[in-house]
Amino acid sequence: MLAGRAVVRVWATVWLALMLAPAVVAGRDLDDRGIPVGDDGVITRANLGPTEPWPLRIDRGKFVCIDDAVFISDGGTAYPLNGPARALTRSDPSARRPLEDIWLTDDKTLAAARADGIKVKMIRVDIGPVLKRGVNWCRSRRSH
Repeated sequence: MLAGRAVVRVWATVWLALMLAPAVVAGRDLDDRGIPVGDDGVITRANLGPTEPWPLRIDRGKFVCIDDAVFISDGGTAYPLNGPARALTRSDPSARRPLEDIWLTDDKTLAAARADGIKVKMIRVDIGPVLKRGVNWCRSRRSH
C-alpha cells in the first residue's frame, strides 16, 4: 500500500511541474527581450520585446535620473516616469512636462472596452516596459 501512495505522489509532482512550467517560462524578466539599453540611456522601439508596443509619441528618449526619480527626455523636455519624478515635476516644472503629453492612447483596447459596454474615457498603451528599463538603468548608474 505504501508503494501505491508513493506512485501517486510521484505522478502528482510530475503533473504539478508540467502545469507550472508555462507560468515559469511566461514570467521571465522583460529585460531579456529587445536590445538592452546602452550606457547612454537612450531607448527606442528596438529596446522593447516583440510583443511590447512602443508607448510614446517620440521615437526615442533618453533616461534621466535624479536620485529615485526617473525621467525620459526628448532632448529638450523631461517627462516623469515614476512617482518621485512626478513630485519633482510639480515642485520644479522648468523643462519638464507631464508624461501624458507624449504617452499614446490605446485606441484598439479602448474601442473594444466600449464595445463591451465599459464606460471609460481613455486607455493608455502600457508604459511598464519603458518604466522598468528606466528604473533598472538608473539603478545601474547608482551602483557604479
